[in-house]
Amino acid sequence: MATQMIQQGHHQLGDQLETLRSTVRSLLLEVDEKSRPVQIDVENGIDFYEAVARFEAQLIESALQATGGRQNRAAGLLRLRRSTLNSKMKQLNLR
Repeated sequence: MATQMIQQGHHQLGDQLETLRSTVRSLLLEVDEKSRPVQIDVENGIDFYEAVARFEAQLIESALQATGGRQNRAAGLLRLRRSTLNSKMKQLNLR
């Protein structure tokens, strides 16, 4: 019985790691798609800070979605401290 419990634990851990790998791959693909050059209106220009804020919001929302809303994991995916992620979320009015 103990052997069966250990095997089940290993199987669950393997599943969790594969889910995390899949999430990271998905996020990287999404970042790659969103990092293509932005179309800039030559006559009116673009608000740089607004564009950066939109990009940050998209990254954070994607990370939160990929982690089921878990801020600790989302911060890890984005290589941020949790406090930095929370600060950005407040600044960008994200929940």
